[in-house]
Amino acid sequence: MAFGDISTRHTNIKCEIFDPLYAETRVCRLNVLGRGIIGANVHIQIHKLPIRKVKINYSVWKKLSGYHPFLFNVTVDLCHHMKHPNPLTVFYYFYGALLPFINVNHTCPINVSVSQHDLILKNFVLDNQMFSKVPIPKGSYMFMIKIIADGEWRSTIYDYLDVNVDDGPRTMSG
Repeated sequence: MAFGDISTRHTNIKCEIFDPLYAETRVCRLNVLGRGIIGANVHIQIHKLPIRKVKINYSVWKKLSGYHPFLFNVTVDLCHHMKHPNPLTVFYYFYGALLPFINVNHTCPINVSVSQHDLILKNFVLDNQMFSKVPIPKGSYMFMIKIIADGEWRSTIYDYLDVNVDDGPRTMSG
């Protein structure tokens, strides 16, 4: 049974850093990569090493009259996940979608030169297949990603996106 075509696209991205002595945002923007193709780009420069513990809190919010919690709000020990990835968690799929576009692919502690351990997300394009495992209603959404390093909330990334579902019959052309 087909559920129709799912179309997704980034609409905005915002980055907040709470301690400029710890890290700073170098890049936080969307780029048009082609017709209808929008890539998210983030570069957070880290100033203080070593980093021994990293937790990621990620949540989905649906826009109704304002943004409201939707589907999940999960906190993951990133250091543990990097050593022991668990395909039974939703974070496994979330991280897997980012992996081709992000340089965060090593375990803790992070303790060598700063330039090699900046957080860089380059041209992350939403793939319509990302939502094939979890049917999601059409609408506007926000992914909120909080980064907690060494026990302190260091930054938040807000990624806004639209999901449009065409439930009508598909026509084949060509």
